[in-house]
Amino acid sequence: MADPLLSTSSGSDTGLPSNLGAGLCALFPLLGGLVFYFVEKKDALIRHWAVESIIFGVSIVIVKVAFAVLFALGTVLPGLHLLLVPLLLLLYWLSSMVILALYIIGIIKAFQGSRWTYPYVSAQGRKRFPNLVV
Repeated sequence: MADPLLSTSSGSDTGLPSNLGAGLCALFPLLGGLVFYFVEKKDALIRHWAVESIIFGVSIVIVKVAFAVLFALGTVLPGLHLLLVPLLLLLYWLSSMVILALYIIGIIKAFQGSRWTYPYVSAQGRKRFPNLVV
């Protein structure tokens, strides 16, 4: 007799249970999402989390690049760097904490097998890339 916890989803191209595939997408933002987006065509939960992972991963890259540019500008500006760099450090720390919290919540929700969207980020990503929607 087969163990029900080890059974695979019959509607999956990868052979993984839905929650495991979704969890892997959330665990590896952008890269995991891209892999599962192109490999998995049948399982709607994995596809959902693949799209969420792509959108969340791209938004992380955009935030990090924007801060890198702002830090570069802040260090070059002669009079403002004493005020701008500490403010940017604070904002960078706050944004990193928000990203970490969303990352952890996303991983938990994905491994639980529930559909969840990242606040604001998912809506903006789906608006800008309507073809990416499941």
